Amino acid sequence: MKLRCAGNVGFRRETPVGLWALALAACLTVCGCGGGAAPETVAGSKSNPETPVIPPPTVLAGAYTGTLYDKSFVSFVTASASPQINWYALYFFDTGSAAIIPVIYTGSAALGSSGVATVAAVREFGSSAAVRTGSASITAASVQAYALSMSNLSAPNNQAMAPNTSAVVTSASISGTWSGVWSDNINTSINSSASVQFDAALAATVNFGNCSRTIRLASATASASPYFAVTAEVPVQTGCPRTPGASAASLSGVAFVYPSPLAGKTRRLELVVVDITGSGFSFRGDQ
Repeated sequence: MKLRCAGNVGFRRETPVGLWALALAACLTVCGCGGGAAPETVAGSKSNPETPVIPPPTVLAGAYTGTLYDKSFVSFVTASASPQINWYALYFFDTGSAAIIPVIYTGSAALGSSGVATVAAVREFGSSAAVRTGSASITAASVQAYALSMSNLSAPNNQAMAPNTSAVVTSASISGTWSGVWSDNINTSINSSASVQFDAALAATVNFGNCSRTIRLASATASASPYFAVTAEVPVQTGCPRTPGASAASLSGVAFVYPSPLAGKTRRLELVVVDITGSGFSFRGDQ
């Protein structure tokens, strides 16, 4: 079943284990497990299916994958509480050329009573070198349905955002070598095919776009969905667009591992980090 809601994003739980739907703009539908358990019924109380149920703060936590205009769209919702950034998304719109620069979306979602929520300062980076900012609000008639109204944001081709995506099971292991592409759209589009392997301390140093970048991971869980909290440090370097002045750059974000859709591959890693403005870079790799 699809949720049709022009100009809205919808969240829908479809199974007892938590299959959710997430959608952006005109009708962005995400179906996902959400990572949260169903609300408990208090002993002695009577269930009323017509009465909205107040979901827990982590009700939307988890990883989601899908497509928009036949291009990949992935996202992750952490268990962090607003006003922290807890929603990250990558839209791989421009895959027809060698430069695969995904659009990065970040925002802070705060759930209220009866499923009502607000998403403050949804930020978009990657369709241009400048960060664009929009806003959103979530309303709900029940715990099964959420509508997210977006404003001032659209797909890079100026069409409505309407990807169909679904929840995906994530892995707690990031071991092994990942072959993929690092991408950054700071000043000019930069992408670099490379392999990366994290050491025992879950750290790695990568070099691309005239910048050396140190990536550090920390294991985390959003309800039942394992992921990695990520920090990235970019020291001051001549010619590095991330550090044009005298200050190093610090970024943070998430990484998560899930089954790879590519033939001959078993696992895929998505990693995205942003600075305080919403500008950032990403990595997609498979093994």
